[in-house]
Amino acid sequence: MSQPKSTQVVAKLLDRLEAISTANGYFTDLAHIESDKPQVDIQHDTSLPVLHLRNLENAITSVVAGGARSEARTLQIDAYLKGGEGARQRQDALLDDLYRALYTGEKIKLDRLAVEISTGVAALDDADLGSRIVPIYLPVTITYTSER
Repeated sequence: MSQPKSTQVVAKLLDRLEAISTANGYFTDLAHIESDKPQVDIQHDTSLPVLHLRNLENAITSVVAGGARSEARTLQIDAYLKGGEGARQRQDALLDDLYRALYTGEKIKLDRLAVEISTGVAALDDADLGSRIVPIYLPVTITYTSER
């Protein structure tokens, strides 16, 4: 049996995020992307920046004849960068990289159907993390069609 559409769509989104590197023309080289654990554990020796992709919600937005449905999956990208000198510039650069990776100009296609990507408001600061880590919290919604 093949994978659910939601799993396929998230995998395509991860492929785009994994392309973020200076070798591919981005500003940032990512140390790691975590997508299987409910949270990421950042220790003093953890290489940064790290991305954490996590599910927030899923909704059926419409159902058509035959049982096909339009679904919207909302995920959140939590990005953690090293604080200190130049942190704000690194944060701006990674946020720009995230937008460029998500909005490449090419639509993600599954079974010849386009997948729409939209982003919410990015939150850029979290005082609870202290000055050692600078975060970006970016909600991403992917809308796609699933068949019955």
